[in-house]
Amino acid sequence: MLDPIRQLLSEANAAKEPKAFWLTAARVLSEWSGGSRVELTYRGLGDSGTAVAGPEATISDPVHVEVHDAEGRVVAVSIAGAPAAFPIADLKGVVDIASHLAVMVGRRASLERERRLGTFLVELSRWLLAAPDRELLLRYTLQSLTSLVDAQGAYVALRNSDGASLRVAATVGRSAEMEGLVLPLDASVTGRVVTSGESFMSENIQVEPDAHPGASPSGTARAVMITPLRTSNGVAGAVGVVRFVVPESATPPAAFTLVELQYVSAVAAHIAGGLELAEALAGVRSAAEQARAMVNGSPLPLALVDREGRVEQLNAAGCRLFGIVTEAKGLGKHLEGLGLSPTGFPLHLVLAQALAGKPWHGRVLVTRGDGERRIGDCTVTGLAGADSTHLLVALYDRTDELRAERELVAREKLATVGEIASGVAHEVNNPLTAIRMEAELLVRANKDPETTAAAVTMTREVDRAARIVRSLLRLARRADTTPTRVQMNELVRDVVEIRQRVLRSESVEIRSEMDGAAPAVLGLGQELQQVVINLVTNAEHAIRGRTPAIIQLMTQARDGWVRFVVEDSGPGIPQEIRHRIFDPFFTTKGPDEGTGLGLAICQRVVSEVGGKIWLEESALGGARFVVELPAAPESFEATTVG
Repeated sequence: MLDPIRQLLSEANAAKEPKAFWLTAARVLSEWSGGSRVELTYRGLGDSGTAVAGPEATISDPVHVEVHDAEGRVVAVSIAGAPAAFPIADLKGVVDIASHLAVMVGRRASLERERRLGTFLVELSRWLLAAPDRELLLRYTLQSLTSLVDAQGAYVALRNSDGASLRVAATVGRSAEMEGLVLPLDASVTGRVVTSGESFMSENIQVEPDAHPGASPSGTARAVMITPLRTSNGVAGAVGVVRFVVPESATPPAAFTLVELQYVSAVAAHIAGGLELAEALAGVRSAAEQARAMVNGSPLPLALVDREGRVEQLNAAGCRLFGIVTEAKGLGKHLEGLGLSPTGFPLHLVLAQALAGKPWHGRVLVTRGDGERRIGDCTVTGLAGADSTHLLVALYDRTDELRAERELVAREKLATVGEIASGVAHEVNNPLTAIRMEAELLVRANKDPETTAAAVTMTREVDRAARIVRSLLRLARRADTTPTRVQMNELVRDVVEIRQRVLRSESVEIRSEMDGAAPAVLGLGQELQQVVINLVTNAEHAIRGRTPAIIQLMTQARDGWVRFVVEDSGPGIPQEIRHRIFDPFFTTKGPDEGTGLGLAICQRVVSEVGGKIWLEESALGGARFVVELPAAPESFEATTVG
């Protein structure tokens, strides 16, 4: 008798559930009885079942033993084919001991489930505090729940907005066959639970009158527990746990117990709370994302700073203003560290005024990391309604606007100077004509070689002065409004004629090489003239103070095109800014030296006539700007403008 008892004690120590223990107990009894057929039936307080061991037997009169305890548990054992020496008198004692061991296994399993439930609820609470994504929360919860109650599947169904149906929002295990299923409230077991607010258990869901066919397309779902998800706004849905038919097993899955239903109900309460929290947080996140999108989408640079002026949020326009690539590069930095300085006020006084509830408005200067300076208007406001320790800094970049104003003023001045120059040129022409006539008369009337040579020199210099006057008149001419045939050679000669004496006085060598075969181009003469002037002016600025200082201009005919080139011996243009040189208002010159519009104007004028302009490396060491313009059609008849 001791051998089977020792085996039962060992198996009870290893068993995790009463069912597993009874299966092992049937095998132990079969081995004890010499391999006889053993059929064991047990009915406890929360579970029941049958365990069989040994081969089939044909004996019609098996040994039968039945054991009861004071709490109502019953264990019945039948042994067929036991040998004659089998101690039948000891069988009842062994079964009685097995019954007590099963009770201990059940209590230990119950304690383990409660421990796991407690651990699970603690973990679930941590997830809720961490506010995870709703889908992750549901899947994590369902996975833990199926493990807790030894089920093969679980699902959560939530109310649809139509109020008449449920949608399966999450599944695990074999319940994945329900993923995305829509269940009617009035024609499904889950809908009944949501409508009534009462939990439901069934040993076989397939035989329920309102079982929905889509709830188990495979038809293998059997025991179920479904409990409502109660929130502060009512029942939001239900959670279901399912045991399925095990393949190749004739034994149906065990029914759920009331204790297990209590576990599921406790978890459902946490799920409902998590859904409410997730929904609230989703709303807050959505509002925050919309607010951030609005801030980032604003064309005005905006920054949220703390009371010390350190950046905590910066929109895309602000990043562009401060010259940083991403918001992360500016977070935690002080506004002064980003190059912002108010005009006439220390920054700490500006922040203190805004914190005191008095918004500050004024002009600021932003000095970027690359040395570029931007001028703008700034408003600093305290966010007393949201957080009294934070300030909103709103900026309006006026740099381009102010440059455009200066450019407009400069253009007005240039137009005025042009008109004056035109008048002066006309007035100078008269005495030049008189001087030339007197010089010619002097040559004719005087036979002295020295006097004649002096008169010839006077005539030559007067002619040169006249050419300069004609060039001034062409430069001062009002803008054309109708495209004409323009000779680029003449435009280049005019600019060279005017600038070469000044440049030579500054030790600058200006070279020119004209292709006499270059045809005329079609365009507005004064605008093309402006292209030549802008490129030459840029070259002059590049070679200032350098040795040697060379500017070279060239025209060339190229199969239906006219190429115009300006190159210099300057330092060239750095590779990292070449992609920006044609941007309006971009300049490497000082504030009083240029507006950054010269190359932008050149590109506009050239593209409007169908031409191209680009930058190359120069053999002189500096920049080489190449302009190609389409030749004017021979059939176009108009006055040539030089």
